[in-house]
Amino acid sequence: MKAVEVEKLKPGMIVAQSVINSECIVILLANTVLTNKHILILKNLQVPKIQVKDEFDLSKLYQQAISLKSKTSSFTREFEKLAKLAKKIFEEIKNEGEIKTAVAFLAAKILPLADNPASINFLFSLSNSTPELYYHGERVAIFAGIIAKWMKLEWEEIKTIVTAAFLHDIGKYRFPAQFLLKHPADLEGVEMQLYRTHPQSGRNLVQGFNFEEPIPTIVFQHHEYMNGTGFPMGIRGKDMHPFSKIVAVADAYDRLMAERPGFVKKTPFDALRLLAKEQYAHYDPFVCMPFITELKDHLIGSAVTLNDGRKGKVIFFPKDYASLPVVRLEDETEIDLNKNPEILIIEYYIE
Repeated sequence: MKAVEVEKLKPGMIVAQSVINSECIVILLANTVLTNKHILILKNLQVPKIQVKDEFDLSKLYQQAISLKSKTSSFTREFEKLAKLAKKIFEEIKNEGEIKTAVAFLAAKILPLADNPASINFLFSLSNSTPELYYHGERVAIFAGIIAKWMKLEWEEIKTIVTAAFLHDIGKYRFPAQFLLKHPADLEGVEMQLYRTHPQSGRNLVQGFNFEEPIPTIVFQHHEYMNGTGFPMGIRGKDMHPFSKIVAVADAYDRLMAERPGFVKKTPFDALRLLAKEQYAHYDPFVCMPFITELKDHLIGSAVTLNDGRKGKVIFFPKDYASLPVVRLEDETEIDLNKNPEILIIEYYIE
């Protein structure tokens, strides 16, 4: 690898080492393929230089060896292939074309990815800084399918959930790209009013395309909260469709994983903390608890980097309602992150 000044970076270069700022927050993950947006973010954050892969790293023999060892590569190829189909679907929406058959085909192709919990790791490794709705829809569909599987729902129910999850933000299809880059928490005034229209617009669209219930209802309700503080209707959990609650959690999880200007990409450990905190007020505990339980098991054995620079491995989660793990550091010291809230996991990977 070699150090390259940010001013000399070019799209297509591959990050060799994760870029971490002075506060030990990950800005870009290792193996990210740089885009103009990534380079702009680095310039805005005044990062002087980063490590990128050099000619040896990128040699054909090296890449072939890595490809043979990497399970992620086949997932990435399938994900990107389906993203092209998803993009065509959203283009047909803009052209007022028929999409129902294409969406059914796409959902059937997404189901195998949703059937594999390892997709959580693969999706984390992908750069998801693009604001395009079809990428977001595809990811949320995979997450929703994984949650539904962990809830032990029937296959036909999972298929319905995956379909609705892909379509959940269809009401944003006319929103400008720069608007989609913003985090919902940063919206106010006219922008927030526009944002709050998308569930109703989405339901109107899927009804117009003759999708059967409960898909229109799921699209309409995916921003409602258990305590009635959501939108567009402000209904409580008892009045929500059960599948809407699943898509709401999957959508929240993907928003945490997103990369946006001014919003640092989180890890699944951040999601555990959030869901444990909000599973009664915002999200249904009957959805959150299976997701939290299975995700904890899935993350045991992860290699992690802490915000103080130390590295270690997740060895277990305390057998109570604790949302964070115990980490064994390289010096064999064990630290319970639930008892040390100032210590955060900023990077992880499954060995």
